[in-house]
Amino acid sequence: MLLLPVALRGQSVTLDGPTSSVLPSITPALQFRATGLANARPLQVTVQIATGTDFGVLLLDSTFTTMDTSVTVQVTRPLPSETGVYWRARVRTANGALIDGSTYGPRTVPAWLMLITPNSPTGNSFDVRRPLLVWRSAAVSPLVGPWRYDVEVLAGGRPELGVSGLTDTTYRPISDLQANTSYRWTVRASLRNGVSTKVASAGTFVITDPPLPTTTLLFQNFPNPFPNSASFSTCFWFDVGEPGAIITLDILDLRGTLVKRVIPGNDGTERFTPGRYGRGAPGAASNCDNRFIWDGTAADGRVVAPGIYLARFQASTAAPVFRRIVFRGR
Repeated sequence: MLLLPVALRGQSVTLDGPTSSVLPSITPALQFRATGLANARPLQVTVQIATGTDFGVLLLDSTFTTMDTSVTVQVTRPLPSETGVYWRARVRTANGALIDGSTYGPRTVPAWLMLITPNSPTGNSFDVRRPLLVWRSAAVSPLVGPWRYDVEVLAGGRPELGVSGLTDTTYRPISDLQANTSYRWTVRASLRNGVSTKVASAGTFVITDPPLPTTTLLFQNFPNPFPNSASFSTCFWFDVGEPGAIITLDILDLRGTLVKRVIPGNDGTERFTPGRYGRGAPGAASNCDNRFIWDGTAADGRVVAPGIYLARFQASTAAPVFRRIVFRGR
C-alpha cells in the first residue's frame, strides 16, 4: 500500500518509488521531491530503507545535501533477495526544521538468481549429451552491474565441468556428459563490487542413452536438391544396427561411374559400431556431421556438372541401397 505524504504548514516530502508489489530491480531508483521549501535551502536529505515500518533494521541510511527540491536517488547497494522493504525520506532545512516524509511499502525485492531448467525437485532427464542450462537474474543498475556468472556441473558432488565469466543466462556444455549419470549444477552470480550469490539445482538431471538402432539403413540425404540458400552441401544420416558393419558410401553418376567416395573418408574409418551417424553435435550450428557430406565435387576436387547422381550405401555383405541426389551446380 502506497501512503500519501503528510504536509506540515504547506511543506511536504515524498520519496516515490516503484509501485508494483515486486521491485523491478534489486537496486531501484527513488525520486525525492520536496514542496514548499524554496526558501529553506540547502536541504539535508536522509534516505532510509528498512525491513520494517519501525526502521529498526536499516538496509540503507544515506544523507546528502542538495539545493534541488527534486532529486533521483539511485540505490547502488543490492537489497537482500526476496525481502520485504520499506523506505522514507527525512529532511532538515537550512533553518533547522525537521520534516519526516511518509513511509512507503512493503515492496518485495526480487530473487537475485533463479535456476530455470533443469531444476525440477524430482529430477530431469535429457536424451542429448549437452543439455542447455538456463537461469535468470534480477535487474541491477549499470552502476554496479552487469552480472557475471560461473557455472559448474557436478557428478557425485565432484566438479565435472565449469566455466567462468559468462554474461549470458544460458550455457550449453562444450563436451559430452556421460549417460546414465546423475548431475547437479550451480550458478554463482557476481557484481563488480564483489557482491555475489550462488544457487544449486533443486534436483538432479540425467542423460539417458537412446536405444541403439535395430537395423542398418541410409536415410534420404538433405537438402535435396542442393545447394540451396542455407547449405552448399548435402548431408547423409545413417543407422548401424547390431553387430556393427563395414560401411561404404559412394557417389555415382547415372552411368554408374564412381564420382567420389564419402565412406571411408579421410580418416579411413570403414568399420562402424552400432549407433546413429551423420547427425550434428548437440548445440552445434549444423545438424550434420561434416564427415558425411557431399559438396558436389569429384575425387580430384573439381565441381561436377549439374544433374542427377546416386548415393550407393552398402553395409558389409548386404545388398546396396541407393538414394537419388539432385545437384543444381555451382
